[in-house]
Amino acid sequence: MDFNIKKPLHILALILLLVTFFVIIIFPILSFIGVFPSTQSVEVQEVSESIRLLSELIMLVIQLCLVFGLLVIVPILWYILVNECTIKEAFSRLKLRLERIDMAFLWGIIAAIIIFIVIFILEFVLIRMGHQAEDLSNIPDIRQLFSWPTMFFLVGFQPIAEEIFFRGFLFDKIEKFAGGAIAIVTTAFLFGLAHMSYGKLFPVIMPILIGIILGYIVYRTKNLYSSIIAHVVFNVTVLTIAYVGTELIK
Repeated sequence: MDFNIKKPLHILALILLLVTFFVIIIFPILSFIGVFPSTQSVEVQEVSESIRLLSELIMLVIQLCLVFGLLVIVPILWYILVNECTIKEAFSRLKLRLERIDMAFLWGIIAAIIIFIVIFILEFVLIRMGHQAEDLSNIPDIRQLFSWPTMFFLVGFQPIAEEIFFRGFLFDKIEKFAGGAIAIVTTAFLFGLAHMSYGKLFPVIMPILIGIILGYIVYRTKNLYSSIIAHVVFNVTVLTIAYVGTELIK
């Protein structure tokens, strides 16, 4: 069933989706151009360990609620309220399928390796061109807010929600109207815009490239678990390398 502006529940679903777009896409763009403070500009004051842990816990809860509520609950509500799907049908529309999960896992690992190679080559070229290594990553900015264990938890959980929204919900909607190629490029571009709050250009370009690869494997496998696995594996690998480089090698 398509959207009908005369139905209150459809309007509610639309409002929730618009709020999601504002928080996930528009707010980062406004942060990037300086309307709102970017993550990079946040200054962390020296506080006691107990206060720091409490502050980090509060920020973690807020982050998880926002990510889960906006990127998972809102799309599912749209399928239920607007498309009149059951929960099972909504999961099917999102391509969250256990059929051929072995192939989805294999594609995910292959995609993670390809992504890592592409990003490594791009970083190498940019560093050779004179760019600073710290400007090519958003990890130093996130480290101002979260400890390493919290960051590992986030990079393992947040990609699941991001894939459900971008390569699941948005991909499904765009593909039906414009085809697979447009869906891959559009969702990758929006995925990049969602990373603009760090105030750096490379952490925007990188997700666009990653999004194209992830969108392609979802298009090929018709299974969102392939992109979820690739996204999580890549994030955890990069964070592990960063941890080894900054914490263990001193």
